[in-house]
Amino acid sequence: MSNQRPASGWVKARSAASIGALLALLAAASYATVNALLRSVAADVDPFAGSLIRQLPLLVIACFALLILRPPALRPRSVEFIGAKWVTVLMVAGVISFLVGNVLLFSGLDWVGLAVATAASQGGIVIGGTLISALVLREPPNRWQLVGVSIVAAGLAVVASPGFGSVQAGFVAILGFLFSFGAGVCYTISNAASRTVQRRPRTFITALAMTNFGGVIALVITVAARSGGRFDLVYSALTPSQILVLVLAGTVNAVALASITLAVRFTTVTAVSALSSMVIVFGIIIAWLVFHEEIAAAVIVGAAIIIVGVLVAQKRPAGPAALTPEPLLNFPNAINPTTDAFQAMEEGRK
Repeated sequence: MSNQRPASGWVKARSAASIGALLALLAAASYATVNALLRSVAADVDPFAGSLIRQLPLLVIACFALLILRPPALRPRSVEFIGAKWVTVLMVAGVISFLVGNVLLFSGLDWVGLAVATAASQGGIVIGGTLISALVLREPPNRWQLVGVSIVAAGLAVVASPGFGSVQAGFVAILGFLFSFGAGVCYTISNAASRTVQRRPRTFITALAMTNFGGVIALVITVAARSGGRFDLVYSALTPSQILVLVLAGTVNAVALASITLAVRFTTVTAVSALSSMVIVFGIIIAWLVFHEEIAAAVIVGAAIIIVGVLVAQKRPAGPAALTPEPLLNFPNAINPTTDAFQAMEEGRK
């Protein structure tokens, strides 16, 4: 009987990790679809205004969900209330992800180009997610995840290699690479905050809604500041077809954000971050099938390396004794103070 309980916990952990992996893959495919939809309008739309429109479908869904479900995690009088501090953490994570991350990525795109900036930002997601998982969430990656993340990073470098020739050497290029990498780290911070909060039961809607609210508020302020408060001037130049594409992209983006938020409930940020790199692979497939683009050999080789890395990262130790415990499966009544992401971010992060 004594051996049945650990074995049962091991099986549940593997099942949860599998669910998390499928959700992370759905998120990656959704993000690739969003990027494909935005190709036709990106050049004509202010990036911050476009980012704001893409958040609106999820904002509407989140508001309806909160009004209908009235989650106890957001009711101060409920014993399940997560606390004002954690509401703030989620909203700040949304600001970092949707505003700061975008500012860094837009700068990187200007300085090093699309191929290098995209690969660098995905590298930031993969490597940054691994570090945050280990240092902030106290969930160190196992040896297979470390190997897989290293392979994925190599694959991203190969995918970006055709773009290196068009990048001017010098300080600006280094800064552009670092900014793009930093954007990826910013994007994964919201995953870390969501995973920490979702160690309590029934907090998925709360985590999803609060990060969205934080991002929307920051984007509204930014668009207002850039336009002098004239939102009509920002959006009046858009055609109905462009608005339709942005709203459609926002709807798919809502699926992506919901999937990745739920994914980190079931598996670690390291695993989700490695799977997020599949957005590059899905993007290459869409470019070939839908837009009939010619794909360079280096890009195909890099995509294959990424797939190998993702598969390696999903491999788990062979038995219960080697398995890292999954805090999510126990659903503690209170967040473990040793995993207090807010305090750790303030002390260990910039």
